[in-house]
Amino acid sequence: MEREHKIQIWINAALLLFFGALFIIGTFTDEAVAGAIYSPGNTVVAVITALGLYPFTAAAMLFIGSLCERAVHCEKSKPIKVLLCGLCCLLALAGGIAGGYFLLEKNSFGFLFPALNKNIPAILAVSVIFVCPMFVFGYRAAKNTRDKLLAKRVIGLIVILLISIIAMQVLKHSFTRPRFRTVAVGYEGIGFVPWYTPFPGSAELSELYGLNGDEFLSFPSGHSILSVCTMFILPCLSWLLPKLKDKQVTLFWAGLIFGVIIMFTRMVLGAHYLSDVSAGAIIGTVLSLVFTLIQIRISGRERQSLS
Repeated sequence: MEREHKIQIWINAALLLFFGALFIIGTFTDEAVAGAIYSPGNTVVAVITALGLYPFTAAAMLFIGSLCERAVHCEKSKPIKVLLCGLCCLLALAGGIAGGYFLLEKNSFGFLFPALNKNIPAILAVSVIFVCPMFVFGYRAAKNTRDKLLAKRVIGLIVILLISIIAMQVLKHSFTRPRFRTVAVGYEGIGFVPWYTPFPGSAELSELYGLNGDEFLSFPSGHSILSVCTMFILPCLSWLLPKLKDKQVTLFWAGLIFGVIIMFTRMVLGAHYLSDVSAGAIIGTVLSLVFTLIQIRISGRERQSLS
């Protein structure tokens, strides 16, 4: 596993250079690139981009389930077990609802079916049908693994996933860049602005034209951050599925390809510019690098304790 982690570190370093170059290119060519590939009526692309956050939300529930299994069978006292299981269940509840919301919000399936956007019954239904079952699967899968480090590994993963969501929200609300699809409509007072240029008056313009405030959260791309995180999420499946133990690098590449596809779909739909998606990819890659270093440290401490 240490070899796979080292390979992932080198790939992450190369990706930082690649996405950094795209970010610089996008900073100077955003408007031209966006205008060239914008295709708002592309249903296939809309379906693909709607699925962009599912691996993130499903994996979160999967590994929370595995953590709950470890809490149930840990060697702590009964009150501590109850407390730990309760925390896992609360985290799963929050994750399930958030997952349903992400899948049905305006930039996912809510784009295709507007009636589902912020529809509480629909969010709960999607959570119960498509997200929460992963909790049960993770719980059952954890029972079949003897990895003594599983709980520590999962905690490290969940912390990074939470950081990715926090970083996404903080950064998106620190910038008020209009999305290209909104600029393309031609509203007076809403034109193209680079990511580094402040855009005042977004609240007033949203009210004036009846726009959702989300239309001014173009930078950075949240879909890109969370979908690129798939490149370190997928290799973690080997913790629960032993048959994937020798497939970590392959899973890493599969996650990266998935993330790049989602990045492209976001630009095609006019939801983001090249600099938006590349900035999101940089953030996701940094998180991937930090996650890998955390896992190496966890494994290293275990080897020291055994020596």
